[in-house]
Amino acid sequence: MHLDQLKKGLWGYRKDSVFQYIASQEEVFSQKLLEKDAQAEGAARQYQERIQSLEEENRKLRQDLEEYRQKCDMISDALLDARSCAAQMKEESRALETEAQERIRQALEQELEQVAQYKEKVAALRCNIQATLAALDYKAAELEEQAQQLSDASPDGNLSLFQ
Repeated sequence: MHLDQLKKGLWGYRKDSVFQYIASQEEVFSQKLLEKDAQAEGAARQYQERIQSLEEENRKLRQDLEEYRQKCDMISDALLDARSCAAQMKEESRALETEAQERIRQALEQELEQVAQYKEKVAALRCNIQATLAALDYKAAELEEQAQQLSDASPDGNLSLFQ
C-alpha cells in the first residue's frame, strides 16, 4: 500500500488504514532489512573467507621469509667461514713459503760451501800436480844430464843399450 491509497475519514485518515499502511511499510522494510542482512552476511562470509585465505597466505609467506632468513644466515656463515679459511690458508701458505725459502737458502749455502771446499781442493791438487810436474821436470833434466855425462864418459861415445 502506498501513501496515496490511505482511506480518509471525517476526522482525517482512518486508523485501520494507517495501521495497515504502517504494517505494509514495516513488512517492506523488514524484507529489505532481511535482504540487506542476507547480503551483509554473504559479504561477511566472503570477507571472512578472504581474511582466512589472506591469513593462510600470510602464514605461508612468513614461513618462506623465515626459511629465506635461515638460508641467508647459512650463506653468511658460509661466507664468513670461507673468508676465515682463506685467511688461514693464506697465512699457512706464507709460512710454508717462508720455510721453503729458508730451506732453499740453507741448501744453497751448503752447496756454495761445498763448491768452495772443492775449489780449495782443486787448487791444492793443482799445486801438487804442478809441484810433481816441476819435480819430474827437474828429475828428467837431472837424468838427461847424467845420461849425457855417461855418454860423454863412455869409451865409445855412442852407447847403445840394445846391441
